[in-house]
Amino acid sequence: MEKLRQMSLSNWLTAGLIIVLVEIVLFNSGMIFSLVLSGGLLYFGKQAWQHMYGKILVGVGAIMLLTAILSMVTLRILFVILIINLILKYMETKKNPLTFEPVMKTEQKNHGKEQLFVTKRPFFLNQWVGSHETPDHSYEWENIHLQNGIGDVQIDLSNTVLPEREVFISLRNVAGKITILIPYELEISVQHSALAGEASILSSYSARLWNENVVYQTEDYEAARQKCTILSSVWIGDIEVRRV
Repeated sequence: MEKLRQMSLSNWLTAGLIIVLVEIVLFNSGMIFSLVLSGGLLYFGKQAWQHMYGKILVGVGAIMLLTAILSMVTLRILFVILIINLILKYMETKKNPLTFEPVMKTEQKNHGKEQLFVTKRPFFLNQWVGSHETPDHSYEWENIHLQNGIGDVQIDLSNTVLPEREVFISLRNVAGKITILIPYELEISVQHSALAGEASILSSYSARLWNENVVYQTEDYEAARQKCTILSSVWIGDIEVRRV
């Protein structure tokens, strides 16, 4: 079981392709004709795309190809296995979320004169499934830009020293909860969108969202020197912004 969890995505795709080919060759040889016919329609339709009959051929070929693929029992089973695997990985990352550990690398290159290049590991790395959480100890602040698939994100700004300027947090999540903890002296501006979920911002705003946008800004945000702009979107999930 442990070896299966450690398999890479390419290995899973290769195994799935082999299983599909076995089904086509041994148990569903009639699909070969459907695949060849739909492929031919797509090819000749693309060649004559400027004409109306070319567009019709492409449409018919695409429908035939999609119907043939969806009729395969193997793909249905693989789809169910994929969903179960995503759920298991999500539950595992809920128990052990990824934390940020700042790493800085300095390189010097001479091109006529000395130049200093500083590269830093970003707070979070984009991933399909996984939860993210800032560490519970002090860390160096950098603006956060994250695109995540399925998983929770928790950012605690009370464990870092924010610069005397505007800082940014940009989050895009497919499914999961976004939690942002901010110190009391920090002014914030929040722009959040969700297909389905709830929004709780400080103690003054709470609402259930259905394909809606939320814009919230504290009273002294415009005049403040130290402030945070939060841009977030989620398909299914909640956002919570509270002071600590």
